[in-house]
Amino acid sequence: IIPSNASPHTWSPGPADLKNFSSASFILANGLGLEANLEKNFAERKDIYVEAATLLKDIIPLPERKLLAEEEVPEPVEHQHQHAQNPHLWTSPSLMIRLIGFLEKELSTRFPNSSFVFKHNAQQMQQELQNLIDKIKTERAQYKNPAIITYHNAFHYFLQEFDIEELGFVQESPGKEPTPKELALLGNIIKEHNVQAIFLEPQMDRKAGETLSKEFNLKLLTLDPLGSDGKAQTIAELIDSNWQKMKAGF
Repeated sequence: IIPSNASPHTWSPGPADLKNFSSASFILANGLGLEANLEKNFAERKDIYVEAATLLKDIIPLPERKLLAEEEVPEPVEHQHQHAQNPHLWTSPSLMIRLIGFLEKELSTRFPNSSFVFKHNAQQMQQELQNLIDKIKTERAQYKNPAIITYHNAFHYFLQEFDIEELGFVQESPGKEPTPKELALLGNIIKEHNVQAIFLEPQMDRKAGETLSKEFNLKLLTLDPLGSDGKAQTIAELIDSNWQKMKAGF
């Protein structure tokens, strides 16, 4: 639905989009406020509109469920505050395994004639993700206390799952450029923790990241939570691609 070069945080469907969506049999959205403009137009259409966060909510243990509704901001980033929600569920392979199981049941209920296909594809995707989890855990074990600064808090669930510290992020919220004071605080963190790289995102303005890179001689690397270049054909490939880039910045 959302163009590959657009940020779901800011993209808004036009009249033609809304007309096309209205004829759909099923719309799966992420939820948690990510596609606010889409939700505004379809939240009441329970016959076709389902959010991934809704499918997940009843199976997540209480501490994790809190994370689905309340973003935890890592210390010691003094200038950042808690947002109401962190919607980036798809960056965690474990969450995706659980979501796929629930989505398979949802689709099979709505389209019973295709239930065999849904089950087959779900099992294949879940196995691919489990293999990826095993691989990342093995590779992660090679690093002692890895920590990174991301451009915005898109990888919270991934970093939490694999015990990687997020020292901070450049944009407090998508599209909100950091103030000089906030950049100075990030600079202190970079020096204190001997940070080696700053991670950009294709959907975000590069200016602040380039400023930090130049001032502190950091490598400029790119993480893409949306896979906008189209190279990743599956969610597992997208997660692994970002993990490989992440390792280059440790």
